[in-house]
Amino acid sequence: MRCVKTLRSNAEKVRKYLARHKLMVNNYRIISADEFIYFPISGTDAGLRAFLSRHNAGIVNRNSKEIPRKPTYREKLMEQLGEEYGNAIKGYDIIGDIATIESKNRKNALKVARAVASINKNVKTVIRKTGPVSGRYRIRKYEYVWGKRKYDTIYRENGAVFNIDVRKSFFSPRLAYERGRINGIVGKGEKVMVMFAGVGPFAIEIAKCHKDAEVVAVELNKQAYRYMIRNIGLNKTKNVDAVLGDVKEVSKSYRHFADRIIMPLPKDSFEFLDSVLKVAKRRCIVHYYAFGRKDTAFKEHIGRLRNFFKSHGRKFKVIFKRIVRPYSPKDIEIVVDFVIMKSP
Repeated sequence: MRCVKTLRSNAEKVRKYLARHKLMVNNYRIISADEFIYFPISGTDAGLRAFLSRHNAGIVNRNSKEIPRKPTYREKLMEQLGEEYGNAIKGYDIIGDIATIESKNRKNALKVARAVASINKNVKTVIRKTGPVSGRYRIRKYEYVWGKRKYDTIYRENGAVFNIDVRKSFFSPRLAYERGRINGIVGKGEKVMVMFAGVGPFAIEIAKCHKDAEVVAVELNKQAYRYMIRNIGLNKTKNVDAVLGDVKEVSKSYRHFADRIIMPLPKDSFEFLDSVLKVAKRRCIVHYYAFGRKDTAFKEHIGRLRNFFKSHGRKFKVIFKRIVRPYSPKDIEIVVDFVIMKSP
């Protein structure tokens, strides 16, 4: 097997180059020996040789064992369900040691659960979503399918740990990137308000990383609030002030408090912009989440925001936008980051 031989100190640069140019053979083992790393490769070209010469690396022959490929989730479902496969492939999420599946066919749910558990050895419980996120507290109903009968778990993300009961508060691991993204751009000594804070992931991850930040986390759901208090303790984030209450009422006590406001309520965030104006300092940054149609979401929501601020004698500037995730075949969740430009 032909391999690129490189010093450990250069290994990450070499790995990224090989991956970017699709030269690495992923089904063979990477070898570590003494101060060297050996990456199995599929071929060479002039660009690779030039790159290696600049990084004191070269190409050698080295024995490398093939790694048995694990079956994918789709392959496992095919094995379990056969002709019924097409109706079952709805995906799944893992929160701690609990997997949540979206199998609409109750008869197939156990087979889907076994497929998920067989390729995720840390999964101890599989539950099935039996309805959409709904109600005042944005929670979802679940049905037990496989494994240990429980709904409470410990989830780790971005260096923080959370105790979560999936029946009692909305939580999505698919927002991990967003939580990490915002955490990475919080400035020194910022005052941050997280509206609709749930069990505290946005607030706690920011507070844990930024010890000089002052974070207020507002949550209406009493059960989610109790878990947030518990998670603040688990993470020793004393710079989070957890507040139980309605954002529209709580905002009256935090006038001109925030340098940054996070609004992770995509269904109804627009209805709370009056509260944002109360809480925001001059040039406050707002992270606004919303649902919309694939082709029109950004145009629709940025237009609504522009009209809202204009009607209140304020200006705003969009500084970032992205699609957060698909939500349904026709809808997506988006985030728009904007700055409120003009003071009252």
